[in-house]
Amino acid sequence: MRKILYILCFLTTCNTIPTFAQIDTDRMMIIGRNALYFEDYVLAIQYFNQIIKAKPYLSEPYYYRAIGKYSLDDLKGAEQDITKALEINPYYVEGYNLRGVIRQKLGLTAEAEQDYNKGLEYNPENINLLVNKGIAQINGKRYEEAIQTYNEVIRLSPKLVSAYLNRGHAKLSMNDTIGGLDDFTLAIKANPLIPDGYASRAIVHYQMNNFDEALNDLSKAIELRPDDARFYMNRGVIRYQLDDLRGTVEDFDRVIELEPRNALAYSNRGILRAQIGDINRAIEDFTRVIALNRDDILSVYHRALLYIQIKEWGAALRDLNVVADHYPDFGPVYENRSYVKQMLGDNYGAELDYGTFVKLELQRRADSGKAEDALASSGNASNPGSTAQGGRTGRSDKSSDKDSDNKDQGKSAKRKATRNESDKDIRNYDKIAVLDDFGNEPDNTIATNPLRGRIQDRNIIIDMEPVFCISFYPGDILVHRLRYFNLSVDSINRHNPVDKTLKITNAELEVDRDRAAEVFAMINQINDKLATADDSEKALLYFIRGTLYNAVLNLSNAMDDYNRVLAIEPDNTLALFNRAYTRFRTVETIRSIEAESPAVPVIRTPGISQTTSPLSTAEERRILDYDLIEKDLERVLELDPKFSFAHYNLGMLRAIQKDYQGAIDHFTEAINANPDFAEAWYNRGLTNIYLENDSTGTLDLSKAGELGIFKAYNVIKRYGVSSEGEEEE
Repeated sequence: MRKILYILCFLTTCNTIPTFAQIDTDRMMIIGRNALYFEDYVLAIQYFNQIIKAKPYLSEPYYYRAIGKYSLDDLKGAEQDITKALEINPYYVEGYNLRGVIRQKLGLTAEAEQDYNKGLEYNPENINLLVNKGIAQINGKRYEEAIQTYNEVIRLSPKLVSAYLNRGHAKLSMNDTIGGLDDFTLAIKANPLIPDGYASRAIVHYQMNNFDEALNDLSKAIELRPDDARFYMNRGVIRYQLDDLRGTVEDFDRVIELEPRNALAYSNRGILRAQIGDINRAIEDFTRVIALNRDDILSVYHRALLYIQIKEWGAALRDLNVVADHYPDFGPVYENRSYVKQMLGDNYGAELDYGTFVKLELQRRADSGKAEDALASSGNASNPGSTAQGGRTGRSDKSSDKDSDNKDQGKSAKRKATRNESDKDIRNYDKIAVLDDFGNEPDNTIATNPLRGRIQDRNIIIDMEPVFCISFYPGDILVHRLRYFNLSVDSINRHNPVDKTLKITNAELEVDRDRAAEVFAMINQINDKLATADDSEKALLYFIRGTLYNAVLNLSNAMDDYNRVLAIEPDNTLALFNRAYTRFRTVETIRSIEAESPAVPVIRTPGISQTTSPLSTAEERRILDYDLIEKDLERVLELDPKFSFAHYNLGMLRAIQKDYQGAIDHFTEAINANPDFAEAWYNRGLTNIYLENDSTGTLDLSKAGELGIFKAYNVIKRYGVSSEGEEEE
């Protein structure tokens, strides 16, 4: 009877194991989706990683991991994941929708539309697919087709606001102003609590010079969504047209409160402050603009003219030099620089610049003809942004530009001249900038929440991940992943004479006073054991003590202990590995000290020829140390070819020596030995980006982010292949 009972119990246990595994996977999926909902994208990706490892045949984890990567602007990585999901399940309709959205952001409009059409084959009335297909058609300038698509959407869902909004944008693109206005009004009627209808209708009113109606609509949009910086920017432009300068400045101030790094808001506020004579604060605004965007030469030129007004000649000259380098055919910059040089006593330089100005001005007049020349001369006294210094302020270019603006506007000449955000014409330096398309381009729709929690927008310092070592005090910064494991390290931990666990890490904790006391207590403990240990035990004790000396930066003693280990056991891979690390750390410490030390002046003896070595003594010593580091690491790989951390550290050594292809080769070997080696993916990605292999580097960084190095997403956004890639012709 007992045997039967035991058998029944065993069978019951066996039957429950798969059930628990299934529950765990389902639970992880729920937790991962919850993390997406609460915008913790990095954590969500880690959960989906675990599900994919356990059940790589499921399509859903790839789909949701793609959403996480998409939310972090890792578009190439997201595209890879959603493609994998569709390979597993080609009937995954929302997968086609998501991949279409991603491909549109990558500039692959035709491929995106193919995805939407494929999804519509399986679900012809899918609203998300139809809406996004319409956006792809708008981007492809096929406005009639887009209108037909949105007619179908409205038939299926008469209350869908985005359908009216996007159809309105398509009509506006066909110059059907009344049709666009009607659609935006219909969007408001469909849901008067969504602000985008008011914001879009404000665009049409602005274009029709109905500034009061535009102001009312944007004020209503702001009431409904008070934290949208675009609305304040656009309302500021409208208030500017209504001569409400105080209200305009208030709106630009609000944009800056919401987006402190919004260069356009600082630029517009600076232009307004210059117009009302608040010169010093205008200069502050333009200085912020230039700090945020060094390529904004229009702001540099405007600041130069303001420096002239307050007689800051040196600062004005520096700015004008920059402008002249970027716009060598712009005559007024030479005219103004001539005046500045004259004020600085450089009469010869002033004459040269004035001669250049005259030559360019004569050429401009010859090219523009008598009519434009007459306009330019008649408008010479009307440029508010120029300086009145002997008539040499570059007014002729500005006035002709203003007259041409008025001419283009025809009956709406009362509108003040503005420029588009993307306008780089130096003659428009003093015009308020309007967001391109008023910042109201149609948005794609995916079946998830709006993008928030965007860690890729954080301002971080980009540098390679450091070298690895074996330490008692790891300071691991990777998010939600297990620490790296090595059998040799685990073997030492099983026989460790101190109550502390060794780990492989590339981030050691700084030792404070309490921790230092703990380390020295353990060193004393090792010293006592060494006094009675036999030779077979000493190798382990010396290794432990050397690692402890490393923790307190006693690198010389650490090196001596690793040498003692290798004298007893010449093939001890961990001692070779840590000795290479200690030597590397010594070299970097010396380098940092030398960098902070003032250069020693060389006393030269007249009449005596002095020769210098092409390399300093310090540089020669570093090269020798690097050779010794390389020798230790290569010996480690001879003994254990799969020791991925040795490959990684050799890759770092190659990168420091500027052998970037060699670095990539070693990082690749490290990845081959350990496919989940996040730091190797990250460093290989950075190296590829540096070598301008942007597509390869972006995919490597995507994998690094997937494995827990969240700053990889920041690098992808700033330097990788993203939505700023090439658009289709």
